[in-house]
Amino acid sequence: MTELLKVSGKNFSDVIAKAAEVLRKGGTIIYPTETSYGIGADALNKEAVEKVKKIKQQNENKPISVIVADLEMLSEIAETSETTKKLVKKFMPGALTLIVRKRKGFEWLSSDQTIAFRVSSNATARELSKKLGRPITATSANVHGGGAFYSGREAFRAFNGKADAIIDAGELEKKPASTIYSVVSNKVVRLGEIGEKEIEEALK
Repeated sequence: MTELLKVSGKNFSDVIAKAAEVLRKGGTIIYPTETSYGIGADALNKEAVEKVKKIKQQNENKPISVIVADLEMLSEIAETSETTKKLVKKFMPGALTLIVRKRKGFEWLSSDQTIAFRVSSNATARELSKKLGRPITATSANVHGGGAFYSGREAFRAFNGKADAIIDAGELEKKPASTIYSVVSNKVVRLGEIGEKEIEEALK
């Protein structure tokens, strides 16, 4: 049975603490992000990430992006170049995902030498990573090929009995997808809320 954690301003800290404990024990959690509901696990725990892939019925080799609280946390798993630092300072927390060079290992997150990350503008997602003290998986809460969930109630119906817990923040505002920029190849991989010219200006 999936534990339902309804979050509000009054119980925010308690819910974050409970959810972080689920992740600390190797569990999985459905949680709100700035775009849609996501499936979270401790990204440094291989077995926990495998659970996420199983829930999503996702190909083993498909990379999984992560949410970090800050650059210091990112440095545990990836290189932090000057370009990365500039873009994080300018756009994060926000709708930008960066592809950077991964440190050796962490093949359960990505089979090549790169990894995608963001600092979420959603307070729940950001504080969850901060409370855990480790990166969390940031893949959307859907079964491979299916649509994303914007309602906590619908996400609970879909993942009850599959994930260990869900943070229900109600209905999320539908927003454009985040822009994905590769620091490795210096190009926009996917255009979203942040435009190419804005990125170019930030890097001058």
